[in-house]
Amino acid sequence: MKKVIISSLIILFFININYTFAQTENNRIENSLDYFNQRNEALSLVKSKKWKEAIPILENLTKQYQNDPDLFYVSGIAYYELKQYQNAITSLKQVLKLGGTNLRGIPTGSSPSNDLMIKIAKAYAKLNHKENAMLWLQKGFAARYDEKPFLKEDDAFENFNKDEDFLALFGDASQKDISREEAWIKDVSYLEKRITELHYSPYHLVSKIELAKAFQKLKTNIATLSDKQIVVALLKVVGSLGNGHNLIIPTSPTKGALKKLPVQFYQFNDGLFIVDAEEDFEQWIGYKVDLIGNTPAAEVIQKTNAVNARDNDMQTLWLGPYYAGLPDVLEGIGIIEDANKVTLTLSDLKGNTKKVILNPVDWNFAGFPLLPKLKKENQPLFLSKTEDFYWSKVLPEQNAMFVQFNLVQQKGDLSFMDFNIKLRENIKTNNSQNLILDLRFNSGGNGAILPPIIKTLMMFESLRPERKIFVLMGRGTFSAAQNLLTEITKYTNPILVGEQSGSKPNHIGEAGWFKLPYSGLMGLISTQFHQTSKAEDFRHWIAPHIPVSVSSTDYFNGNDKALNIIIDIINSDKN
Repeated sequence: MKKVIISSLIILFFININYTFAQTENNRIENSLDYFNQRNEALSLVKSKKWKEAIPILENLTKQYQNDPDLFYVSGIAYYELKQYQNAITSLKQVLKLGGTNLRGIPTGSSPSNDLMIKIAKAYAKLNHKENAMLWLQKGFAARYDEKPFLKEDDAFENFNKDEDFLALFGDASQKDISREEAWIKDVSYLEKRITELHYSPYHLVSKIELAKAFQKLKTNIATLSDKQIVVALLKVVGSLGNGHNLIIPTSPTKGALKKLPVQFYQFNDGLFIVDAEEDFEQWIGYKVDLIGNTPAAEVIQKTNAVNARDNDMQTLWLGPYYAGLPDVLEGIGIIEDANKVTLTLSDLKGNTKKVILNPVDWNFAGFPLLPKLKKENQPLFLSKTEDFYWSKVLPEQNAMFVQFNLVQQKGDLSFMDFNIKLRENIKTNNSQNLILDLRFNSGGNGAILPPIIKTLMMFESLRPERKIFVLMGRGTFSAAQNLLTEITKYTNPILVGEQSGSKPNHIGEAGWFKLPYSGLMGLISTQFHQTSKAEDFRHWIAPHIPVSVSSTDYFNGNDKALNIIIDIINSDKN
């Protein structure tokens, strides 16, 4: 027995030696400093889209050193842009062999491994190598590629757009001469497949058997359901998955698109209120909603959880009012009997009640609604520029810089990096002692752009320990904004003010698209796990240090109670 163990150890030793030698053989750098300078030059050329000039330098670098996936990645992108598709394939395969890359900011490129697989598929398609293109498409989809519906029309696959095997990947094969019932069954089956293809963990909240039963029940009942009822049934299935990144766009289908009420609801700490309305219905803004049908408003909001896939209960407050504004959903969860008319029992400030019957209207989904601006000329600071992705304002009396970050997305006229550079200069110029970051309306976006704001906050705090960072947060602080909030609490010492956040420090995030071939129904399925905090962090949200909920009175009077409390703290410190 001892001889066997010793022999095994000797074999492992020689394998280790061979691996080490292999790595050494891949390292033939003649001059390290020259290599570094050339690497920087190559990356700069690629970022400037000077593909042809970059290639000779990249070929020289990768010949010297074969262990840097970043260089093979930019080589692959450059080759692809120069239509040297076989070279692009070779380089991108090498990136995957080395475990992938995290390099950002490369034009026409995307670094996730599943994106690289799709890029390889496109290159094979450009070479008209169908078998290899199909193989790499399937690899990308199995790795949870998230833009699948949009590939069908990609010009790389223009030679495949009538190919049955290619169309079958999108559920489109054999759709002719089938009945409505058969077509919907194909749609439901395709969504079932897409969930297992996309979702990071589809059975963590609902079992595999329960999910299969829900799909089978829907298929069995399709003949008895209207198109809209089928869409609501699918909302319920997706809602059962949990995770706030699972959702259906209710206006996307060509068959069964849902209508909405001509008013917008918001859940304050003193009840559900109408905060916005279509033209001809604005007289109801400011009214409290006591009943929807015969059901108390608070109960309605809780029942919307049947279709509201969510990370935590704050999303019930955030998105429950949105779903309560969809009459077909109200019918589907048993609140009303007829989706064509909805009876609301409203009350005014004096307690006078009135029944109002509303009919649904057509609309286009453009994201979940925000708390709207007030119907007056002068807006309070926190509502003044909610449509702006990011902006700042000096508050001289408080010696503070107010920053509202509403969407994790680049602005065309000012990149997020440049915004932060200017922000740091303004902080120095004004010698700001307090920084107030407002994340209450930020439901996420592209988390890759977040590092500059984290660096700004760390710089601000490190210059003088007595400086204070305040973060305004709430139910709408979600996805990439949740990641930012978690990072802020890890690397700085902020004072958190407002409501609990709308997601978890560690959560299943990201999202991949699906599009059902018959109905055209589109939506998103969670694809990635974001461990922004430590592995043992199971919090449902990040809780504020100073809890502040919003009342209808404060909102309609333009009073920002949370910001006022921050100003009180700053003023008390000054005194």
